[in-house]
Amino acid sequence: MTAVYAFSREWGKTILPKGWTVHWFQTLFQDPAFAQAVLRSLLLALTVLVMVLMVMIPSVLVIILHFPKLDAYMRGMSLMPYAIPGVILVTALLKTYAKLGLSMLIVLGGALFIGALPIMYLGIRNSLLAINTKGLIEAGQTLGASPFTIVKFVILPNIRIGVVLSSVMIFSGLFGEYVLTNLLLGGRFETLRIYMLRRMNENGHLASAVMVFYFMCIMLIGLLINHLSHRQRQGMSFQKKGRPQAQEQSISSTIKEEVVEWRI
Repeated sequence: MTAVYAFSREWGKTILPKGWTVHWFQTLFQDPAFAQAVLRSLLLALTVLVMVLMVMIPSVLVIILHFPKLDAYMRGMSLMPYAIPGVILVTALLKTYAKLGLSMLIVLGGALFIGALPIMYLGIRNSLLAINTKGLIEAGQTLGASPFTIVKFVILPNIRIGVVLSSVMIFSGLFGEYVLTNLLLGGRFETLRIYMLRRMNENGHLASAVMVFYFMCIMLIGLLINHLSHRQRQGMSFQKKGRPQAQEQSISSTIKEEVVEWRI
């Protein structure tokens, strides 16, 4: 019904719309505020995502390899952000940082960073455990490779799908984030969801057009997540069906080739 209303010329007192038009989408895409709202949402989502990747990939790798006992505590701590409602979190952030003169945009980025940790931690952790990271590290060191070389040429390519899947899930949540952004910044940093709410109070047709655009973006992201999940399941099933000895020989040959290339 939202899509029908977005393409209708006028729909008020009749059962069906009186006409069809793309005028509302033309008006939407010609609005500079809409493009700025989309760019702000993209910038916010990508910035937080890059920060999460830079921090979490080496951190989880170190925990899995050198501090496996911390894994149980980290799994419990990583789920704590879901136990705090957004309104309570915003109140705490305002009371803590309002008097320090710190920009609320930085505070927002930090809050979103903490909220994205559970998905990324569990995604990277499961990917590392699925490929037997310790065995790969030991095999590479036996062949004379440095830990950095093993991580760069062996570990990261094998966990690529899991990292990308977690990144897409985090990006979809950050792109449509509304509660924290609206309560901390409001109209000073108008993202796509805040722009949608403003248009809803001005024109129902334009608001429906924004919703259709947003739903299309989320649908594309959902299809990408489904595709990556299918590829990950295929890879895991292939590893389970493959013969362990042949798999170890293939991994060893791969590491040996990378070590030779690196030394050259």
